[in-house]
Amino acid sequence: MPVQARLIGSFNYKSLRYTKNHPLRIPRVSLLLELLFSLGLLEEGELVESRPALWDELILFHEEEYLKALEECDRCMCVKDGYRERFNIGTYENPISPAMWKGSLLATGSSIQVVEMFLGGSIAFNPAGGMHHAYPSRARGFCFINDPGIAIQYLLERGFKRVLYVDLDAHHCDGVQDFFYEEDRVFVLSLHQSPDYAFPFNKGYLQERGSGRGKGYNLNLPLPPGIKDGELLYVLERTLPLVRDVFKPEVYVLQLGTDMLREDYLSKFEVSNGGFLRAFDLVREVLGEGIYLGGGGYHPVALARAWALLWCRMSNRPIQDRLTPEARKVLLSVDFEEFEEDASRCYMYEKLLDPPNYGEVREKVKGLVDEALSYYL
Repeated sequence: MPVQARLIGSFNYKSLRYTKNHPLRIPRVSLLLELLFSLGLLEEGELVESRPALWDELILFHEEEYLKALEECDRCMCVKDGYRERFNIGTYENPISPAMWKGSLLATGSSIQVVEMFLGGSIAFNPAGGMHHAYPSRARGFCFINDPGIAIQYLLERGFKRVLYVDLDAHHCDGVQDFFYEEDRVFVLSLHQSPDYAFPFNKGYLQERGSGRGKGYNLNLPLPPGIKDGELLYVLERTLPLVRDVFKPEVYVLQLGTDMLREDYLSKFEVSNGGFLRAFDLVREVLGEGIYLGGGGYHPVALARAWALLWCRMSNRPIQDRLTPEARKVLLSVDFEEFEEDASRCYMYEKLLDPPNYGEVREKVKGLVDEALSYYL
């Protein structure tokens, strides 16, 4: 019998936005829901309303003083004295906005819902999740609450001994990595743009293997610019089976940021949404079903289309060849200005699935993978 799939989301995110001109000001979850409904790909019973995270869940990862600071700033919609320097709150990167506390609570509660549903025998997807940069007492990289870290801690609290975290976001998962860096019950695997040229700049190098009892339980693949489908899949095909065999995970959490897509403005990768979908398929083929979270993604139309493809896979639906008039209307209504050089991307309003963008596998990518895996061989 097929496993029941659920999408955790809410239209409340429409009023829980970042500040004007912030990269995350764009519609994401609400746009995905509107697109899926317009395509007839989501039934009311499949959508589960998001719930805010509880305090006991938040302190699995975060320090209470930091959480109280976020709560205070939310109440006044202002930066309290010293909070910018101490907690990195109220910067351009991490501004005061409704998304900061209430939006983060909703996204984090949704990630716990995904875990609970998985443990109950269903699979679920929280597109609002994957905020992997936040630290226990500091906001970082647009992230205030580290919901992947909380989800992993939630699993450990319930007795799991081997939790694998796989991060496909174009940016390194520094907040998750550092929290579990000395932990042998959690293996962190991240494919991302090299910190030589991309955020977070100081974390995500190959040499970061974990320390103490966590030595060997951290594996970074810092990739060069221009990664296309073929290289992404090559890295996953080489890496995933070995990590599975070495670590033997009981459960895995998968972060599915869409900023690896070629349309995205905050990465230098060139992956098609077909390649992104194939990467998701490959993870499931190697590891089985998992706990699925969203992540980065700064082109709203590309993001909604890519996550819609993932939902088709999760819910065992065929991918439609053409977008319906209703779906085109949804995507064209997005209040979002394309950069001038990208104005020709009309294909995004015609189909859901784009053709692959394979490219060749460069020697530098092969060498990186060989060096990364030699540690375990």
